[in-house]
Amino acid sequence: MLVKRAQMTAKAEAVEGTAETLAGADAFLAENINFNPETEMGDRNPVTSGLSQFSKVAGARKATMEFDVELKGSGTAGTAPALGKLLLGCGFAETLVASTSATYKPASTDIKSISLAMYNDGVRYGIFGARGNVSIKALKGKPVMLHFVFTGADYTVTDVALLSSGVAYESTKPMPFMAATMTLDSYAAMIGSMEFNMNNDIVLRDDINAISGHKSAVITGRKPSLSIDPEMVLVATYDFFGKLRSGSEGALTLALTGSAGNIATITAPKVQYTKVGLADKSGIRSLGIDCQLNRNAGDDEIVIAFT
Repeated sequence: MLVKRAQMTAKAEAVEGTAETLAGADAFLAENINFNPETEMGDRNPVTSGLSQFSKVAGARKATMEFDVELKGSGTAGTAPALGKLLLGCGFAETLVASTSATYKPASTDIKSISLAMYNDGVRYGIFGARGNVSIKALKGKPVMLHFVFTGADYTVTDVALLSSGVAYESTKPMPFMAATMTLDSYAAMIGSMEFNMNNDIVLRDDINAISGHKSAVITGRKPSLSIDPEMVLVATYDFFGKLRSGSEGALTLALTGSAGNIATITAPKVQYTKVGLADKSGIRSLGIDCQLNRNAGDDEIVIAFT
């Protein structure tokens, strides 16, 4: 079997914890796909005249599926990108404005559970009742990538051919992380990388009526964060350490400009430094900064918009 001959699919579940039938229309582009199933194995230790062990009992099941997806729009303003359904399963709410925008903000209720499957050269690896976490990694000159890790309430592995009908991938290309517009606390720092992470808390819901022992995965909390690597400047230019000392907050805007329907803008209204340390970037004095993304009105710590 060839690793490259694979297709990734996902779909929001109509009934939480009930696997959806996935088809070609549910396919999306993904990289670095990994599937990790787990089955709890219960020990049996009755005493006998010998020391030989008894077979274990297969119990509750779960699985994770992780992969990378390019940050890019659908190519049509107001139409949800393929990655939109994945964000819904990671605790975001979607707002579509016809011919204008697709916007994703954190949600605290009505978070969708999803079914996912990888079709790999004749074998289908699936999970369902899943919710997950997403991080956004941006490196100078490279496409910005979203890393997804989904936890499912159960898994299946079956022989299924690659999908041949209805598969249509987005033709848009991601913007490289350069020629961007980025300001934090009204300062345009010189950076080479940044990473956002929703840091969702994922918990499986126990359910002895379910065949896996779990109803679904659920998001019980989140602690969105940001890390950046700005070049050090004079305190008079921008006082990184002073901002840490005071605990002040500032707004962030990152815009990756492409064509209509493929312009990605990430904003965060209340970014707060939690750690600032010295670093060396090939002989240039730089900083390693960790930040917390705080609420403004609530459910707005980070906003991802495609226009």
